[in-house]
Amino acid sequence: MSRKVHFLVICKQDRIDDAGSNEALPRLPKEFADRATFTFANSLEDFAKSPGAEKAEGVLWIPGGDSKLIAPLFSQFESLKWLHSWAVGVNYVVPFVKETFMSRPELVFTNSRGSFSRALAEWAILSAMYFERDIPRVQKGREEKKWDVHKMGELVGKTMGFVGFGDIAKTTARIAKFGFEMKILALRNTKPANPVPDELADDIFYSSDPDGKKKLFSQSDFIVCSLPNTPDTEKYCGASEFAVMKPTGVFISVGRGTAVDEEALIGVLQSGAIRGAALDVFYEEPLPKSSPIWDLSNVLLTAHCADWTDSFTDGAMSVFGKNLDAFVNGKEMVTPVNVEAGY
Repeated sequence: MSRKVHFLVICKQDRIDDAGSNEALPRLPKEFADRATFTFANSLEDFAKSPGAEKAEGVLWIPGGDSKLIAPLFSQFESLKWLHSWAVGVNYVVPFVKETFMSRPELVFTNSRGSFSRALAEWAILSAMYFERDIPRVQKGREEKKWDVHKMGELVGKTMGFVGFGDIAKTTARIAKFGFEMKILALRNTKPANPVPDELADDIFYSSDPDGKKKLFSQSDFIVCSLPNTPDTEKYCGASEFAVMKPTGVFISVGRGTAVDEEALIGVLQSGAIRGAALDVFYEEPLPKSSPIWDLSNVLLTAHCADWTDSFTDGAMSVFGKNLDAFVNGKEMVTPVNVEAGY
């Protein structure tokens, strides 16, 4: 039997509203009883007085927990070797741990990457169908009791472009390409010296090309942005990109809202320059009541919960378990985070 790893779990135990993250708290000790033990707290004082804290090897951060505790914990307990973020987006964690992890390369940092990709992919496809099948018109007809026979669009043959081509994007692209026979375009950072064909992308553009972004935005019927929140992605999708979109184009945002220039997006939505947008993430969350986005009829809006599905906790538990097995057996971690890059 493998050894047990003790974790210090940073969490707010009375908080169950953060997209279901705390649903994992009662399950962790039960489902990993043969491999791990856990101490749940949200203050240095509580961790310090907890039995076995001085022998803990891992820190598990649950959204809602105080991420500012992470660096002090690694300073106070020399036995700590691994940090795991229950969230995929680590923008709430990196600012508080970057110095610690950059100065101590032996430390390991992982996240729940891949846990929620299928759920977000389904939402992205739903968003495309929402506009292509003109669901707002369908709903209006029902509300007005109007027998509105009209021609509908279809996804087959349309082009879906991806700003960022990580796990969320590739999962979505796989459904779009093989399920709906859509053409797939991808925007990546830097063109490799020896590029090889991609099984999913029919064409790949690069941000190192001055016109790379505009080529993707101008050629796509649906644009899916799944970029993380980093200094390099701040308002990455802006006025110049929205200006070249097709009048029938739809912008879909499922990564982090900070990657989108909301003012510029609101402008093209209000003017009707593009067909619409589907937004699950926003620059400021919760979305302020004063935001014009609430009043836009050509916007499909959800409250950063597109990933909160029946499989939410199962997926995160699975990824954590795989990383735990790798950690115990001295193997390469499954979902490592590049602290310097921020994802």
